[in-house]
Amino acid sequence: MLSLIICARASDIPPSLKENIAKTIGVEYEIVVIDNSDNRYSIFSAYNLGAQKSKYPYLCFMHDDIAFHTPNWGAKVVAHFIDENTGAIGIAGSPYFPAMPGAWWSSKARNEVTVSNNDGVITPHIHYYPHKAEKNECVVLDGVWICIRRVLFEKIKFDDAHFNGFHFYDIDICLQVHQLGYKLYCVFDVWIQHFSMGSTNRDWLDNALLLQQKWKKVLPVRCIQFSYIQICKFELRTLNEYLDALLRNGIAKKDAYKVAAKQLARFWRAYFYYQTPFYIYKYFTKIANYGKN
Repeated sequence: MLSLIICARASDIPPSLKENIAKTIGVEYEIVVIDNSDNRYSIFSAYNLGAQKSKYPYLCFMHDDIAFHTPNWGAKVVAHFIDENTGAIGIAGSPYFPAMPGAWWSSKARNEVTVSNNDGVITPHIHYYPHKAEKNECVVLDGVWICIRRVLFEKIKFDDAHFNGFHFYDIDICLQVHQLGYKLYCVFDVWIQHFSMGSTNRDWLDNALLLQQKWKKVLPVRCIQFSYIQICKFELRTLNEYLDALLRNGIAKKDAYKVAAKQLARFWRAYFYYQTPFYIYKYFTKIANYGKN
């Protein structure tokens, strides 16, 4: 029923993950491990190879540092795909993806993922767990765990022609699914624990701009209606976080100025109008004062 596709940082996945899957999945499955111990693959090419090797109708692309806490979660995945309009499901995502370069969470438009520690105890781990509705519609999903109909890979693929490395593979494939007219959902009946955090490094910065360029005629993308003021806030928050990431990665201030000016100039007609000078002042002041405190 399920093909679990993993780009492994070692020659195989940890025995503990194999045991965890076997005890919790509850349906017929296979594990397709792409050995990336020598870093020969980008995650785009590794996942494409995994999809080619898979045999079941639902493909779960997942990290190798997670654990499942929901009994019989595989049956729940299959049940979500009973609706033929469902193209992909995940456990974290957003109903809005901005035109500004950045992460799916940057706009803070998300309302479909709960991130928590376990029973109020502070730990370095992230738990995604069910709350509120059974599922919420999204346009993008986080790559920690994404399940996609296998049949869609007759029309889509992880874009290893435009991208390299390990960032934005999830956003790009979700936008492809969305463009085909399928629904994407963040589901709340599969509880997954993730043992690491992502990194907004220089490769992440580069791929954010590549994704923006590839999808510039489509972005922003949303599946529910937002007001003009909400959209402005989403876009400006995203740019703000992107500028933070630039500065954290040691990008020269003069280059950060150029990015801020270019992005605000690109989108001022669509969103910001008379507010643009204010935000130019705000972001340029932010950049100028970075590192002084």
